[in-house]
Amino acid sequence: MRKKQMKAILAVFAIVLAVTSSGCTQNSGEKIQIGLLPIADALPFYVAEEKGYFRAEGLNVELVTFQSAVERDSAMQAREIDGSIGDIVAVAALNNSGTQTKIVSLGLGESGREGRFAVVSPPGSGLVRPEQLKNVPVAISTNSIIEYVTDNLLLEKGLKPDEIKKEAIPKIPVRYDLLMKGQIRAACLPDPYAALAESRGANLVADDTESNLSQTVIYFRNDFLEKNGKETVLLLKAYAKAARGINENPAQYRDLLIDKAKVPPEAVDVFRMDHYPAPRLPEKEQVERVIRWMFDKGLLKNIPGYEDLTAKGFIPADD
Repeated sequence: MRKKQMKAILAVFAIVLAVTSSGCTQNSGEKIQIGLLPIADALPFYVAEEKGYFRAEGLNVELVTFQSAVERDSAMQAREIDGSIGDIVAVAALNNSGTQTKIVSLGLGESGREGRFAVVSPPGSGLVRPEQLKNVPVAISTNSIIEYVTDNLLLEKGLKPDEIKKEAIPKIPVRYDLLMKGQIRAACLPDPYAALAESRGANLVADDTESNLSQTVIYFRNDFLEKNGKETVLLLKAYAKAARGINENPAQYRDLLIDKAKVPPEAVDVFRMDHYPAPRLPEKEQVERVIRWMFDKGLLKNIPGYEDLTAKGFIPADD
């Protein structure tokens, strides 16, 4: 009799275990692959992963790191990743090449102090005012957000289009090193490299804190969004929770910024990143300004509308 009771108990336990396991499998869902560059903008994704915020929303998220935007965009075109955090230039270029993607949220750039870009000159160079950069080559990465910021920033400061000269040095760390060695006359750098350069004697010629030229954005392939609308909302919910945690205690995530986002330790020590905005779409004017610049440079076949590059309905409700 006891054996029968024991078998019955074990049978019930097995059923409960099977149901529980099945529920966990369903909860984890299909893997969502997010492509990230080693930049401070990606920090909320790493925090959400480390703290288990994605898992808590029933999501199976894999963060895939790339060393360059070219590699990341190639992976998006090959459907090896579903989404990423990048910039409006990248989103427009992907759509132009046939990979339909849409922005679901702003990353950094709600204000000009988030995701700052700066034109700087070497220590001791004497180049300290924008007008001194007339016909002086500024090191950039071409056809990128860096070039967009450089053009618009110097135009705002009074230079004429034919007075803005540029030279291509795509990799940010290389651009930084050449600047600090005095081997180039000026460069456009994003924070934290711009802040690090200033802390070591480089001259700040101009930055976009007032005009807020640059934004990073979170975006996904259109086909992914069509099939995974609920999951996208939950992903941004986890991202928002991570962003709030960073804002409340940025020092807690210093090591993660170094280990995962690959920000140099010496840059972290002089660069204060203590605000990541809650998910929201970028302003229409911000998107359209980038699009016009790209079209004028011949980087786009036509001018897409704001609605062509952004997707409403994925911003999570406030808790």
